[in-house]
Amino acid sequence: MHKPLKKFGQNFLTQPAIAHNIVKALDINSDDSVIEIGPGPGVLSETIISLSPKKYYAIEIDIRWAQDLNSKYGSKISLINTDFLEWDLAPVLQENKSVKVIGNIPYNITSPILFKLLDHFSELECAVVMMQKEVARRIVSNSGSKEYGILSIFMQLFADVDWLFEVGRENFKPSPKVDSAVLKFNFLKKVEGIDDLNLFRQIVRGTFNYRRKMLRNSLGRIFDQTIVSSLGDFDLTRRPEQLTIEDFKHLSNTINLLQSNMD
Repeated sequence: MHKPLKKFGQNFLTQPAIAHNIVKALDINSDDSVIEIGPGPGVLSETIISLSPKKYYAIEIDIRWAQDLNSKYGSKISLINTDFLEWDLAPVLQENKSVKVIGNIPYNITSPILFKLLDHFSELECAVVMMQKEVARRIVSNSGSKEYGILSIFMQLFADVDWLFEVGRENFKPSPKVDSAVLKFNFLKKVEGIDDLNLFRQIVRGTFNYRRKMLRNSLGRIFDQTIVSSLGDFDLTRRPEQLTIEDFKHLSNTINLLQSNMD
């Protein structure tokens, strides 16, 4: 067993029963190709391979574990020794029809990993991901709560999100200072009700960057004042965490229409 490296945020799951439940939730069949983010010592690998996926890609940044897994599993695993955030998913998505993602992901890069998956949401089937419990809470939170924000909106916009189970810190080596939770994302093939997705993203990010400010002020930093003053149907004294996803869709489509009329 190699020593876990802090620079890679390595906290390895030590309970095979929990690992089995995580893999089981991915619902792998012989038509599926599986991408695992950071397999490390391979606590999920044995179970994944036993379910005979069409292809199993393991993306591991640590050369020590990459070499070990390659030696142990040979042709049963496509080992890619790189940083997942720098890896190009496109060829794998082009080659395979049903792609599912799994991983116990490092706490410090959870959001960038999830946003990378969202960049390919329509080409992915689902993902089962273990992450810090506080981040999982943010993802499933609803408008009006302190945890609700950019991550909640985008993950719920592009996927149906299921909270599966919690995993205590005592089940890892080394033991982290926080507990974990496992979520499943069933990605949607397309998003309904948004006329301009880039504009929607801009509005959500822009308003939450000033989450303590009223919409009147945060929108005024993004758009021309004539557009903001034309939003008479909206209560612009609200703050972004008070808006549901449907509210943001309506706001985005209205601003899109106003901009089109101005052109």
